[in-house]
Amino acid sequence: MLSRLQRLLRSDEGSSLVAVLVVMLVLTIGGLALATIVTNTTGIVVDTRSQSQSRVTADAGLAEVVASLKRGEVACGATGHNVAVDGTGSLQYDYAVTCGSGFATVRVNSAVNGARTAVQSVYAQTPAASSGGDMVFFGSGNVTFTSEVKTSADGRLLNIVVPQASFTCQSLIPGNITARGTVSANGGCTIKGTVTSAAGVLDMCCGSDTIEGNVATSGTGSSTVRGTLKGSLHTNGEISFGWEGKQVAGSVIANGNVQLGNVRINGSLTMPSARTLSMQSGTIVGGTVRPTTVAGPTAPTLPGWFEYKFKTSDWPGYQVVTLKTSGTASDTCNGFNSSPGAAWTSLQTYTSPVVIDARACSTLSSNNGSKPTVGIKTNVVLLAKKFDLSGLTVKAGTGVAGKPKFWVMTEDPTPTDAAPTCGSGYGELLINGTVTDLTVKAMAYSPCKISVAGGAYGLQDKWNGSFYGGGWSYGGGLTFTADPIGVPGMGISESGSSGSGGIGGLISSRDVPYETIN
Repeated sequence: MLSRLQRLLRSDEGSSLVAVLVVMLVLTIGGLALATIVTNTTGIVVDTRSQSQSRVTADAGLAEVVASLKRGEVACGATGHNVAVDGTGSLQYDYAVTCGSGFATVRVNSAVNGARTAVQSVYAQTPAASSGGDMVFFGSGNVTFTSEVKTSADGRLLNIVVPQASFTCQSLIPGNITARGTVSANGGCTIKGTVTSAAGVLDMCCGSDTIEGNVATSGTGSSTVRGTLKGSLHTNGEISFGWEGKQVAGSVIANGNVQLGNVRINGSLTMPSARTLSMQSGTIVGGTVRPTTVAGPTAPTLPGWFEYKFKTSDWPGYQVVTLKTSGTASDTCNGFNSSPGAAWTSLQTYTSPVVIDARACSTLSSNNGSKPTVGIKTNVVLLAKKFDLSGLTVKAGTGVAGKPKFWVMTEDPTPTDAAPTCGSGYGELLINGTVTDLTVKAMAYSPCKISVAGGAYGLQDKWNGSFYGGGWSYGGGLTFTADPIGVPGMGISESGSSGSGGIGGLISSRDVPYETIN
């Protein structure tokens, strides 16, 4: 009996040990779970605090940049990096300001402990009067850049201005377009900058077309948009979007009916309440605003023709060499125009600034079979009634410091009529197998057309500098690199610069995807 009781007690001891082990296991699991919960909660609190700090920093930075922009302390095109919100040691943000086509866009990035916020506000902008551009073409004829016209500007966008006509893009243009008439993107067109029309509309024919800057058109006609807009659109008329599945990255303001097709507008759409909105298969992410009236964009003040008639007093320190109409020496018309064209290469013998006055010649031509290459050592001015620059190459001479300047000018014979006058005996400025090297800065000024034929003597046209002409005629390949230069009285600001204008009311404000600001 006693031995049986002892056996039962020994059996109970084993059961108690198992029970204790089970309890210990449960307590261990519970402790680990609690530790995990505490750790995760701490991480969530930290992440939430970082995200809140990132948001507050971005909003504070946006407010400060906008205020500085309105005060004139920050200019259009400005960027800033690691800007402290409130003095040294405080949280920092990056910003970028872009302006054009009646809009000023302010973007601010903030990153705190991996939490990132990007905000963007778009304000109305009153454009400053346009003072000119890198390529300025007057006349009533449409200006077209095909895929054979290649343009660039070192470190910036170039400015193309067409004060009296329309513009058609069929190529990559890393620049801003300002025209009186309609701006057309006619397939294969990418415009890196803004588009502004003083009296026309926007006509994007194809899904392959892209405009990366803001667009503003003051004409009351109908705009067609079948491509991609990476900025905002403000038009004084109606808009018809296409069915190519494209998008508008910014907002749209229209003073007319709107048909959406299947476009996606990431910002808002503002249009008069009395006008018709046809949603079709389109999407408006930022909502629709329907006031009673909607103002069109403020039209830019386009530049008038800059009159220039030659005066020796405009060129102090320049020797003036007046060409004779007889003979074949380097100071005669034939010395340039007739084979072997030795007068062209004689230009590289000048070591102080010189004006070659060829107004007594019927033309000044390098199209004589000589295909001259001229290494100039100083500033050179060519003055004639018309030019044929076929086969001419101009570059800086060996050992020359800086960039010599090279002017090719036809003066305006009636400098008081505020219009380009291509008078009797005057003619085009022809570029045909013509190269002005990157080592020189060249200005083509003519009240007649600047004509590009392309390919003479097997040479590809290249021009480094500025164009200012009474018209544009294109028929061959051209590589144009903007390098600001003007004629006397015009000022360098007339080539390649523009004012910031005034900052108006808020159009839209929203979060945007975080992208690095360069």
